Amino acid sequence: MNKKVVLITIFSLLFLVALSFLFIRQRKSAAQQNVNVAFYNIPEKQAKVLEDNIKKAEIGRVTFKTVSFDDLKKDKAAKSYDLVFTYDGLASEAIKAKAANIPSKLFNYLPTSLRRQNEPNDRKSIPIILDHFEFSYSKLVESKIAMENPQTFDEMLTYLEKAKKYTFTPFFTNGGDDEILLGLISAIIEAKGGYKAYSTFVEALKKSPSAEKLMTLKLADAGLKGASGAGEELTLQSVLDLFRSWQENGIVHPNWFHAKYRDILAFVEDGQVALLFTKLSVHRNIPYKLIRDFSTERVPVLSGQVDHALIAPSLCAIKLSKKNVNDKVIQKLLTEDIQSALSMGSQLAPVALRGESFDVQADDVRFFAASCRYGARADALSSAFMPESEAAKKFCDEIRRYLTTGRF
Repeated sequence: MNKKVVLITIFSLLFLVALSFLFIRQRKSAAQQNVNVAFYNIPEKQAKVLEDNIKKAEIGRVTFKTVSFDDLKKDKAAKSYDLVFTYDGLASEAIKAKAANIPSKLFNYLPTSLRRQNEPNDRKSIPIILDHFEFSYSKLVESKIAMENPQTFDEMLTYLEKAKKYTFTPFFTNGGDDEILLGLISAIIEAKGGYKAYSTFVEALKKSPSAEKLMTLKLADAGLKGASGAGEELTLQSVLDLFRSWQENGIVHPNWFHAKYRDILAFVEDGQVALLFTKLSVHRNIPYKLIRDFSTERVPVLSGQVDHALIAPSLCAIKLSKKNVNDKVIQKLLTEDIQSALSMGSQLAPVALRGESFDVQADDVRFFAASCRYGARADALSSAFMPESEAAKKFCDEIRRYLTTGRF
């Protein structure tokens, strides 16, 4: 073989090596633009809305998969999934232990109260849309009583007492659902004691999920009580005894803590409810002809309390891998046009400062969350328990036993 042939062979090999290197580099670069999205413990409809809007981001290939918690706990989860969408709570906190930080600039799309600065894992997730545990007042009953939506806790009690004249059960909720039962307890504790009292309750519930053991734990002093509770410390027992007094005085149906969604429909259709408590996502399933005469508010708070949060579960994004393309997807979801599309599709509340809401209820949730110092917070069921937790079911059974008998 002559020298010329040898040189040609060497140059050809070098060219092939360079070409292979370039091809591998391009493949790696393309892979960095691909996103594997995981949905954990969110309704199918909301997952579909997210999927449709994520596809609008100008990125590479996107895959979507509904996963279990075990999938997300695996050591190689970050190699399997880039972004996880789930509701804020105990489960999301466990997922965030392996998550990457989200750039601070993306939080600028949110109101200050939703940014969670200086909290553990505060840069590990970011809210995308909000649900809400709401109070909805009957406009027809309000017109008869000549009262508008109560803004304080004592005004609410006055409203319910007056409503007894016009309705069979002035207050009603689907308390047979554990999420709603604990959502109501969460809302009342927060309304009467502020976020610090609610946080104390949640942390205690995580450590000891026993209603009997938590009954007398002091959540707030008596100093801020109004006429409805002067001289009484805020405890789980005081909240449950309030419900028992409503049961005895005709404020609420005596079996409300076993009621289901179908019972809401029946009582509302008969015009027998003055104040309905449920989630915004449940509200959306109630036929419009039944719910149109209800006006939604946040839970009325006790006079004198200022450091509040809104009990409004947030569907959040968690970044498992460190790909820059993840930030591009999150940023797209927080833009004005996509926030509008997410709200329209899910019928829930947008989180960004800008973006059209599905309706006034959804827009109000965004306003309520922005106006509360501690922003939107998950309910006690999500905050203290894993999904489908047997401990949660046992705790709710204890609550219902006490509401029935006054003892455990």
